[in-house]
Amino acid sequence: MKKLRLPTHTGYDLTLLSVVLGLLAIGLAMVYSASGIKALDAVDDPRYFLIQQSAWVAIGLVAMFVVARIDYHRYRRLAVPALLLALVLLGVVLVPGVGTRVGGASRWLRISSFAGLQPAELAKLAIVLYLAFWLAAKRELVSRWSVTVPFVAVLTLLAALVIAEPDLGTAIVVVAIGLSMYFVAGARLVEFAALGGLATICVAAVAVVQPYRLARLVTFIDPWSDPKGAGFQTIQSIYALALGGPLGEGLGAGKEKFGFLPAPYTDSIFAVLGDELGLFGTLAVVVLFLVIAFKGIRIALAAPDPTGALLATGVTVSLVFQAWVNMAVVASLVPMTGITLPFISYGGSSICVGLVAVGILLNVGRQTVAHADDRASVQGAARRRGDRRPRQPAARGGGGARRADDRRAPLHRWPSRPRG
Repeated sequence: MKKLRLPTHTGYDLTLLSVVLGLLAIGLAMVYSASGIKALDAVDDPRYFLIQQSAWVAIGLVAMFVVARIDYHRYRRLAVPALLLALVLLGVVLVPGVGTRVGGASRWLRISSFAGLQPAELAKLAIVLYLAFWLAAKRELVSRWSVTVPFVAVLTLLAALVIAEPDLGTAIVVVAIGLSMYFVAGARLVEFAALGGLATICVAAVAVVQPYRLARLVTFIDPWSDPKGAGFQTIQSIYALALGGPLGEGLGAGKEKFGFLPAPYTDSIFAVLGDELGLFGTLAVVVLFLVIAFKGIRIALAAPDPTGALLATGVTVSLVFQAWVNMAVVASLVPMTGITLPFISYGGSSICVGLVAVGILLNVGRQTVAHADDRASVQGAARRRGDRRPRQPAARGGGGARRADDRRAPLHRWPSRPRG
């Protein structure tokens, strides 16, 4: 009777999946805690925002598992249409009467009372897909003007439309995604440094042109110079982290969310988390995002082809860098800008796009494992067909255990030309 053998691995990175699920669970708890009072006042139901967020999480998880099973090479045909769609939607949201304006910013396309779309979130995923396939095809020409000029043009157009909403924080994330993927594709250090310096100058220029952004820069240096105006949110965020102490005031017991923190369940949710869960809670979230960064970089290094490596790089930077910006704003490490905390802040577009991006990352990791298994099976078949070479003894000091190096994909080799 043939013995049934269960698979020893699924091919998916279960640690990465567990971390994302953990962040989603923390996010649901914090959204309920931070939005309960406002929901009670607005619709007489403290669970209103929690129910909506739970529905978006469920939709996003289904999308993530579906995307994780689709070979990422199939997205080649969608890369250009996705970018064009993102550009069109970013233009449409600026049309008066079409885009929904909240707090002076037009960032949403309202479909119904429940469903809405934030084109800037879609733009982050679109630029990752487009640059991954385009740069992978042009990787031997990355440092030439024929590639650099179109790259700068596309990235500038996308960032300019996002800034026009206005949404400088997301525009910075878009630029960071593009530059990181351009560097990984093989850009020379001098060229990369020049583009990075140019991007920094442009961001600084945009920041000082508008009076309210200039006020944010001034209050970043000294928020107590205008404690009831431009420095109010910065001061209250610092107070929230300080009031939390090591263990926090307890889930639901925080005080800063009661009219002190603007947008407590979106942009300022990390401050509420620090107030209620304390230093240990904030450090736990930081560690979880560091794990995502580690896993994403590892998947990128082991990817079976340049496209997979670039996809993994873009997805990892989009999630981790945005999380860093949000947390740095709350801790007053960078000037104030409005941006959500991935997987934790309230918002359907942010949750769904983030989970789809994780699905792509999981598929790249799965393709790496499948590629390694194929190589191992081919090598095993060759040995069975008559490879009579003597077997190499196990290295001493390892307990006699044989290492399964042949089951791991080799690190991808980029072009050997010097970067400098």
